[in-house]
Amino acid sequence: MKGGLNRIVLRGLALAAALVLPLAFVLDPPDGDLTELGGYAENRFGPRTPQAIFVPPLAEAARPGADYDALVFGDGFSRPEAEERHGRYGRYWTDHLRNLTGLTVGVRAAGAAPLAAYLASPDFRERPPRVVILQLSERDLGESVGGLDLSTVTTPRPHGVTTPRPLAVQPLHRQPLTLERARAQAWNPPPIGHALDLLVKALPRALLNVTGGPVEERSLAYAGLFSSAAATTSLFRAEDFQPWRTDRRLLEERRAGLHAIQDAVEANGVTRFLLLIAPDKGTVYADFLLDPPPQRSAVDEVMAADPTLQAVPLASGLTALAAGGVRDLYAPNGSRWGLEGQLYAARTVARTLGRLGVLSGADPSPDVAILPCRPGQGDCTPTRTQTD
Repeated sequence: MKGGLNRIVLRGLALAAALVLPLAFVLDPPDGDLTELGGYAENRFGPRTPQAIFVPPLAEAARPGADYDALVFGDGFSRPEAEERHGRYGRYWTDHLRNLTGLTVGVRAAGAAPLAAYLASPDFRERPPRVVILQLSERDLGESVGGLDLSTVTTPRPHGVTTPRPLAVQPLHRQPLTLERARAQAWNPPPIGHALDLLVKALPRALLNVTGGPVEERSLAYAGLFSSAAATTSLFRAEDFQPWRTDRRLLEERRAGLHAIQDAVEANGVTRFLLLIAPDKGTVYADFLLDPPPQRSAVDEVMAADPTLQAVPLASGLTALAAGGVRDLYAPNGSRWGLEGQLYAARTVARTLGRLGVLSGADPSPDVAILPCRPGQGDCTPTRTQTD
C-alpha cells in the first residue's frame, strides 16, 4: 500500500515537473503587477518598447532631517513598493519632475498616518518644504477618508511669516538610461516558482472558464495602444470598473476630507499643497474598450468642481494622448504608468506648481515623452533587470 502511494506521488511530481520545467524555461521573468497578480504571461503582455531609468535616481526616499523643495507622499505610482521585485527609484514621475525643474524631491509612503506624523514633526516645523504633494491612486477613494481629517495636527502660521518667492526652474538635463524588460534566457536558472504560480492561476481560467479574479483581460477596440505582443487586449484590475466612481455624493465627501489635508499643510504660511490623483488604467482606457463600462469615472470632474482644492487633473489629458496614438501611457503588463505617463504627470505637476507660485518659468513643453537616446545607435546605455 505504501509503495503504491509513493508511486502515485512520484508520478504526480513527474507530471508537474514535465509541465512546469519547460514552461519555466520559456517564460519571461515577472515584471508587471497585473501579470503576476492575475497569472498572465509576460511574453504576451510585457512592453516591447524600452522604459527609462535615472542612475543614480534623481528623487529619493525622504531622509529625516533632510531639506526638500518638494515632499511627495505617494504609492506605487511614485515610488517602489515593498512587494515589487523589479521596483527601484529612478523610474518614476518624481525623477522626471526633478530633471525638468531642478527641485529637490523626497518621497514618503502615502496615507493619513505618515502625513499626520510628518505635520506634527520637528522636520516640518523647522524645515518646511515649498510644496507637499499627496499622490493617491483613484481606487483609494473607494474607501472612507474620514480618517484623513488632519485639522488636529495643523501647524499654526508663525507670526510675521511672508509668502516665499517662487523658485526659478533650473532643469538638470540628465540623460536617463534605457531599461529593457528581462527576457527568458536558456543559460539562466528559470523562474520555476513563477511558472508554477502562473499555472495555478491560469489553468482554472483556461480550462474551466473561471472568472471573477482580481485581474481582467479586456478586448480593445483599437490596436496599437500598447507595445505588447497582445495587440488587441490588455490587462486591468477588476476594481477599475466599480460603480462608486460615478457616485458624486460619495466623491464630494472624499473631496471634503482631502481639503482638510490641504488646510492642515498650508496653515504654516510657507508650504503649498498639491493633490495628485493617479487615474486608474480602466478610467483612462474606458473609451477604447470593445465592451466599455456603462458610465465613466467622475473623480476628476468632482475634484475640479471645487476651485479651492489644488488638484492636478490627469485623466482627460492621458485619454487624449492615447487617442492621439501615444503608446504605453500605462504599462501593458501593469496597472501604473509607463514612461509616457510618468513624463506627462511630471510636466503637468510642474506647470501646476508654476500656477501655485512655487515655480517661476515652468516650461510648457510637449506632453509626449521621447527617450533622449536611440537604441542601437551608440548613444544609449542599456541596463537590464533580472528577477528570480
